[in-house]
Amino acid sequence: MARAFKRKGSRLVGQFDAEEIGVLVHLLDLTRRFVAPERPDSGDPFLDLVAGLGDEADPEEPSDPALARLLPSASRDDPEQAADFRRLTEHGLRQRKAATLATAIAALEAAAPPTLELDLDQGRALAIALTDARLILGERLGLRTDEDSERLHAELEAALAGQVELDPAMAQKMAYYDFLSWVQESVTLALMAR
Repeated sequence: MARAFKRKGSRLVGQFDAEEIGVLVHLLDLTRRFVAPERPDSGDPFLDLVAGLGDEADPEEPSDPALARLLPSASRDDPEQAADFRRLTEHGLRQRKAATLATAIAALEAAAPPTLELDLDQGRALAIALTDARLILGERLGLRTDEDSERLHAELEAALAGQVELDPAMAQKMAYYDFLSWVQESVTLALMAR
């Protein structure tokens, strides 16, 4: 059973069993693959920069609502400005998100359960990566307001108490969202501790 992260000097230390770490790695890897740039890097920083500014990038807002939450429009009032901004920045934003997720995944994979120990940079990467994963799951669960979140918790508690029956796939998403929320809160509080 997971135990919250605690700050110990310049390290964050939590207790997670191998299955819990495996769930985190799986969800973060799915998120990384979801946000990774569609065009792989060539290895030449200049060519990659120029390619990232090219017209071949789709300047339209993503049709998947979860991706639209991760890569929001720069302007809701000016579609042309939003398209130009997206064309210039989306590739780099996807690269940074994918790199942050890869850092968090590597830190989790290096753990020796039941101890999960992170340095501060890994802790920050994990907190950011969990935000992206939660945004995707939240969109899939229809969470947009505090009331939606409260409804989710009430439904999950009722299902765990055997009062209602949930669709198994929905119940799993709800449980994942709840777990990711707890881990994110834990790592964030540990990062803020002195």
